[in-house]
Amino acid sequence: MSMTRLVLGLCVAGALFAPAAQAADDDRFTVRLSAFQPEASLRLRGTGTATDGTDSETVSEAGTLDIGRETRPRGSVMFRMSERQRLIGNLYDYERNEGRDWGGGFVDPADYGFEGDPVEIPEVSADSQLKFRLASLNYEFAVVNTEQFVWGLGAGITHARLEAGVSATSSGTAELDPESTSAGWNKSEWSPNLHTRFAWQPTEKWVFSVEGQYLDTRWGDFTKERGHFERGGVLAEYRISERVGVHVGYDWFRLKLADDFEGSVGPFEEAGVDQINYAGTLTGTLKVHGPMAGITFAF
Repeated sequence: MSMTRLVLGLCVAGALFAPAAQAADDDRFTVRLSAFQPEASLRLRGTGTATDGTDSETVSEAGTLDIGRETRPRGSVMFRMSERQRLIGNLYDYERNEGRDWGGGFVDPADYGFEGDPVEIPEVSADSQLKFRLASLNYEFAVVNTEQFVWGLGAGITHARLEAGVSATSSGTAELDPESTSAGWNKSEWSPNLHTRFAWQPTEKWVFSVEGQYLDTRWGDFTKERGHFERGGVLAEYRISERVGVHVGYDWFRLKLADDFEGSVGPFEEAGVDQINYAGTLTGTLKVHGPMAGITFAF
């Protein structure tokens, strides 16, 4: 279902409710349920230096993997404790699975300048998975609180879970047995965050808002790697009735982590090479961004 059809359908559903309306930030409890259609990319960058004690070599490489777009659920809640105090929660869920197959066959070494008989290559199938879930709860105090404008500042707690995995199988050949392998990596941690929100209500039924959060991995046990998380979102909401509205918006977030590595290899006596020491930094950046649309319930 396209985002346009979703919004039109929500408008029709909301029109069945009573026509009265009121300011969105005056509601005691607000729930927004959305369809989030993000695209994601993962950028890896590595820099390092290797030395044998006399000569040194520095290498820097980077690459970006476009993970693609997929519709996912998204939710948010807001509870007004007093005229200026609110609790705001957000929940994101992103998941992407990819599969790829490589056909087997025979490879002739002569095609690559080598001698020998053709070599049979097995069929290979590989699957990869990426899951990212983010939940945050923030306390907000309205520094500015008028009939049309609200500007809030606050702090809260964020829980993030990042999982990545890959598995592969080969069919085997007359000389090779079928094989399978898999590898995975996941992080699930907590960290405090900073929060800000700006809301503007130009008319009785329209509300526009901007919201953002930021955290640094050094503030909590989010992960041992250095890095930070940034999130920003914009929202336009139309109240069809006192209790029901529809909204569209755009959300963006980025998780950046960096980790140092070091080690040594050798010596390689046959080649006359002494022990080689290496050290560097590996940085990964996950970006997820896209439009969303949904329905609002207020109580």
